[in-house]
Amino acid sequence: MNKKLIYSLAIPLFGIMLVTAGLVNYLSNTETASADIQSPLSLNGDNFQVAVDYAGEDAFALIEITNNLNYEIQGDVDIAISPDVEGISIAVTDDINYCFKGQGDMTGVEDCKIDYLTWMENNIDWSDWYANEVYDENVFRNDLVINHGGNSFFPVGYTGNNLILPGMDFPNETVYGVIYVATNIALEPNTYDFNITIRPTA
Repeated sequence: MNKKLIYSLAIPLFGIMLVTAGLVNYLSNTETASADIQSPLSLNGDNFQVAVDYAGEDAFALIEITNNLNYEIQGDVDIAISPDVEGISIAVTDDINYCFKGQGDMTGVEDCKIDYLTWMENNIDWSDWYANEVYDENVFRNDLVINHGGNSFFPVGYTGNNLILPGMDFPNETVYGVIYVATNIALEPNTYDFNITIRPTA
């Protein structure tokens, strides 16, 4: 009787061992791979500095964006200002890319990353601007930021504290943009942060 009990217990135990062995064998045939996937658009902010020390001053900054894919894509450019945009106006142009292609009057321009303002002065009517508000020479005071022809300045408005430029084209190369920041003389003294985000959309 004891032998029968041992025998009957041994059969289920042997079955469990077979299942376990099969499971271990199955798992040992599984491979795992990881992929560190990043945004196709890389933003280089080495030259992005807003050199404004006093309310009422303005400044230019250069940004560099690289499309790492081998085809053109679109994306939204989002410039967020904190803590508040009251008293701060922004205009953006991507026509500085003509400089990097050696087009226009290149007098005095050796390196477009450094001499981009010289190129803009040489080619004053080449830049179209996208801004938070309609053109007003009392707001956008710099002589390089103009509404030439009356049709080169496009107000897109703020969305909250953000200036968003939707559906911008990014060819499969490195491109550049110039950001102009103008401050009102009555701007509340504070530390203001300007954060740029590029979001691929298509």
